[in-house]
Amino acid sequence: MDVMFISKRGSMYRYFSCLTRQLSLDTKVFDFSFRPFIIQGRLHLSRTEIDEGIRFHLKRKRSKHYFPQIVWRFLETYYRFKYRYFFRRFERLADQYHPKCIAIFNGHRLPEQAVKNMAIQKSIPVVHFENGLLPNTTTFDLSGVNDANSVPRTNAFYQEYCLSGASQKFIDKILVQRKFHRAKVSHAHKDDFHRPLPERFIFVPFQVLFDSQVLINSPRLKSMRKLYDWINFVASKCTDAKLQFVIKEHPSDPHRYDDLYYAHSRIMFSNKDTMELIKSAEAVVTINSSVGLESLLLNKRVFVLGNACYAIDGITKPIMARDQLAQEINRLSSWYVNKELIEKYIDYLANVYCVPQSWREPNEIHISALEKRFTAVITE
Repeated sequence: MDVMFISKRGSMYRYFSCLTRQLSLDTKVFDFSFRPFIIQGRLHLSRTEIDEGIRFHLKRKRSKHYFPQIVWRFLETYYRFKYRYFFRRFERLADQYHPKCIAIFNGHRLPEQAVKNMAIQKSIPVVHFENGLLPNTTTFDLSGVNDANSVPRTNAFYQEYCLSGASQKFIDKILVQRKFHRAKVSHAHKDDFHRPLPERFIFVPFQVLFDSQVLINSPRLKSMRKLYDWINFVASKCTDAKLQFVIKEHPSDPHRYDDLYYAHSRIMFSNKDTMELIKSAEAVVTINSSVGLESLLLNKRVFVLGNACYAIDGITKPIMARDQLAQEINRLSSWYVNKELIEKYIDYLANVYCVPQSWREPNEIHISALEKRFTAVITE
């Protein structure tokens, strides 16, 4: 078998099924449904590997739910069982089909972690799919997604990179609007969140509290309240009396921050269109949101507080401490965007790294690009 596609049932499973029909490769799709099988041989897993494999899953659950400790102990036991189950099941399938590579979506969740561990032990390359870094694209990466991806991180790489000259028409600069969580639909349309924007402001997009970007790739800021604390500190230290800060809650995050809405006179919350907020802002401060990349498409100054593939000095400004952020914002007027370097970075993503067209609407160009990439992986 050339490619073993593995996904939970849903839109990604349907997409993988579509690929099996259109790629001229030997492929098959499997899901994560529980299915009985005969256990054979010894389990090649240590307790440490299992604990590491369920860590993100537990973190995510803890950020969403508040259970007594006895419940968490039960859940940890259950998750360890699930991890062992998925490891054994796909180890058995790998021994049966001998795939040259395995394809999964994202890779952070418990089932995918078990599959990746199994694949590492058997020296099977794993392709990670994810929403593309640029609008209307798809990620295909052997290293991982988000900060774990293979995008070069050095300023020197992009200084030396030669523009491809290829058309970038497939980059849709109309940003994708996120749907509001059902718990925030009416809340988000309140007049308080649609007041006129300040004349001059820094835009700060909140992120989903239980997203992997916050739980895994944000070593200094583990919550949006912590991010607010940083912005509150910076606003108090800001020497430009006319500069304000505008925060937008993530539409998909059910959490609300009512007590913070009017906590500082120079910080306001808004639910205006994200494109409007980016365009009107003097700069953007983000942990590692996709808004950071969207801001680069519009040649905006971007401060990055977490780990991200675009936290590259010269393209953005990586920030390690709140004092540093305050200092940098106080000298914002001296920061001129390096449009040439940003253009090279976007060109690399568009014409080298990203797969054209979103996986939600695959076309012939998309399928052809994947055919070439999978062929390169399985023939190495």
